[in-house]
This record gives sequence, structure tokens and C-alpha cells, in this order.
Amino acid sequence: MLQHNRVQHILVAHDLSPDADLALQRAAGLARQTDARISLLYVLDERDAGSDEQQVRALLQQRLQENGLGQLEPWIRRGQPVEEILTQAEGLEADLLVLGRHHKGSSQGFAGTTLERIMLESRAPLLLAITPADAPYHRAVAALDFSRCATRAMHCAWELLGEGAELHALHIDEMAEVHGPDYEGLSLQQELFDQLIEDIQPQLPDTGALLSYSLHQGERNNCMDAALRDLQPQLLALGSHSRGELSSALLGSLARQFIDNPPCDILIAR
Repeated sequence: MLQHNRVQHILVAHDLSPDADLALQRAAGLARQTDARISLLYVLDERDAGSDEQQVRALLQQRLQENGLGQLEPWIRRGQPVEEILTQAEGLEADLLVLGRHHKGSSQGFAGTTLERIMLESRAPLLLAITPADAPYHRAVAALDFSRCATRAMHCAWELLGEGAELHALHIDEMAEVHGPDYEGLSLQQELFDQLIEDIQPQLPDTGALLSYSLHQGERNNCMDAALRDLQPQLLALGSHSRGELSSALLGSLARQFIDNPPCDILIAR
């Protein structure tokens, strides 16, 4: 059975950008909702010798105060941002790492950015928070296949939902739509998917959230786009894979597509 840890400690990696402010706002709300601890991390880039740590600390303290977290002291480290974020997430035993949209204007595009590297290497699930946290999540979609990482992402997303919210598990039976429906294949996939949900459901803690699920047959991107358009989620949960298993399959498909151009907040677990 898949082992899953409850979200007890949330780490926010901040870079003093408005995008990171949105991430802190969301993380603060989630910490209150789940009764989790929260930590705030800022990495002084070792290449920027002129960084004023006291000024950075004052700005971070102001952000914490604005989110009702004035009692916290921010963690400030100096070094390479990716390595420090990953090291601190592991050292602080974070159960969820929260970031804002980073380096969107990079001349290299998505490849090689801080966010991609963290996504590939973080042991903790990664929440990319891009929308104002004016209210708790009330609808989430989990793209669920038969992998452990997708199940883990669904578990984590479930814990971020409160009373009356809904998580919709979506499974896609991929096939070229030009060939028309494959009813025999669809029936088998439905049977397997029903069994997967039956196995997962008893493991979900009672958060007051509601679980629904559906199976779609067709081209993956078309099915995902249609589901997101119909369901309008505030959170999309996706499974990733460890570096050893990763090939162009992940970054050329769902996770790459949605992190590069997120329709809502994105949760990734591996």
C-alpha cells in the first residue's frame, strides 16, 4: 500500500517578487486550514555579494506580518537557489514546498529554470501557486493514472481541500480520435479505474471534501483541456517521476505543458 505522510510542515521559497507573495498568501491559508507549521525561506544568491541580508529580512518580515505570520522568523541562506531550496526542504522535513511562478521571462524558456530543477528533484510535493488566495480551494482535478506518483499527488491535493470542496479524479484512456471509440478497451479501462478508486478511497482522511471521478477516451491534451474547461478547478494535481525514470515523456507532455502555462495552481508529486 502507498505510504502517505500528512501535510504538517509547509515551506515557502520566496524571492521578493509579487508571484512569491501570492505563494505565501496561499501557503498561509493552507497552514491555517490544515493546522500545519509554515516556514519561509529566502536564498541570497552567492553571486550577488551586494545583497543586504538585514534589508531582505525586514522585507520578508513585512510579508509575514501581512499574512498573519508576524511571529515567524524567515530562514535566510546564501548559495545556489536550487540547491539551498532542496537542502532546506529536506532538512526542515517539509511535507509541501510552495513556490510562485519563477523566471517566466527566462531567455531559455522553461528548460533549465529553477522551477523545473526543483520539480525534478524535490522529495516533497511541489505546489506552484499562481492565483490570489482569496478563498480556500473548492474544486481540484487530479490527473490519475496507475502510477504511485499520480496517487501521491491526489492524496496531497485531497488534504488541501476542506469541507464541501470536491476533488475530481480524471483518467484518460489515450487513443487517436481519428480511429473512433474503442468500446472494448474503454470497458477494460473503466473496470481498472473503478478498482483503483476503490483502493484509494479508504486511504483518504476525512476532510469533509467530496470525491468524484470520470474516465475519458481520446487524445490526452484534448481530454485534459475539455475537463479543465468544464470543471474550472483552482488546483490541478499531477504525478511526476524520479530523475532516473524521467525522459522526454514528462517534460514534453502534461507537467511541462501545465507548469509552463498553468491554468490554475499546480501540485506535482513524484
